[in-house]
Amino acid sequence: MKKQTNIYDVLFEEDRKLTKVEYANLRCKQNDGFMNADFFRRNIFNATSRGNRTHYVRPKLIGEYKNNKKVFISHSLHRRHADVLSLIYSDNNFVSKPTESGSFNIHLSLYRIAQLMGYKHPHKRTNDVKKFINDLRWTDFIINKEGVGEYRDTILGGAFFDENKDTFIIKVGGISAKILAHTTGIRFSQDITHRIVSIPNHLPKLKALLRFILSNKPTSNGYTLSFLYSKFNVGVCGSPSVIRNDKYLFRKELLDNSELLLSFNIVYVHEERKIYYKEQLQDISFELSVPQRKILSALDDDKVFSFEGKIISINDVSYTISSVTFISDDVVDLVLINNDTNERRGSKGVSVELVKRYIGMF
Repeated sequence: MKKQTNIYDVLFEEDRKLTKVEYANLRCKQNDGFMNADFFRRNIFNATSRGNRTHYVRPKLIGEYKNNKKVFISHSLHRRHADVLSLIYSDNNFVSKPTESGSFNIHLSLYRIAQLMGYKHPHKRTNDVKKFINDLRWTDFIINKEGVGEYRDTILGGAFFDENKDTFIIKVGGISAKILAHTTGIRFSQDITHRIVSIPNHLPKLKALLRFILSNKPTSNGYTLSFLYSKFNVGVCGSPSVIRNDKYLFRKELLDNSELLLSFNIVYVHEERKIYYKEQLQDISFELSVPQRKILSALDDDKVFSFEGKIISINDVSYTISSVTFISDDVVDLVLINNDTNERRGSKGVSVELVKRYIGMF
């Protein structure tokens, strides 16, 4: 039995059966082409259009939350990777029904993706699309929460070409599916996706800015240029003259493309050095996440959640929970194994709440 030591081990176990509330949320999202909004809210994709996927010596921090949760990524990706990921969700041929663990398959045409990416001879560029997909498959994002634990997963799962159906199939695994259910989902219409993808590759920062702003809710406060400089690594290094020039070129890019920005309900006010997105586009939809406590409660109710195999510490002695007997909904009897001596001991009448605290669930 796989040992589970923290809440992430429980929630994001690959083969764990989804609760009813998770399944309903996931089914809605994957049926209508929703993807994880954090893919565009966080700096998973660099604001560039070129370069090979490279391994970071240390995973790159791409986001921090107020609840001491941090998000990292293992490799560098760029805007063309973001284009491919967007098109996988907006322009696939078919999405299979989720399994009990949440995994599902996305069927698509590599030729169609290459065509939408603007390649002059798309039939010759399907291998380029496949390379971008493999880069996404082989890149980890890691989520770490202080005092709780860490988990990692790839952006996409396994992939293969089905000659009988003449289709390329990408698997979204059980972990990725559960993450999608546990996070805010976003759906860009095909029109919105195509318009962003078609922006010339020499304007990667503009693509990055559009995806970031549109993946968030409108705000009357706007975004300052200083925030966007930091967000998209504009003028962050080099001599003072290089930094000034980088910032000037970014501002010029915003001014030169003000009509394009306006077509997405985004306005750059040069005098204020701010960008505003005050009204959400009708072609963009959000689907909320399932609260983790609601899932844990459902796991308890369904008796799917099990304490067996988890490690706890009592008076600085490490034990593995060997077996659990539910006396009532709130009380259990435990059999513990000392991890140093292999001695067994019983512990009767223990509250479920106390056991959860011991294994770091709260």
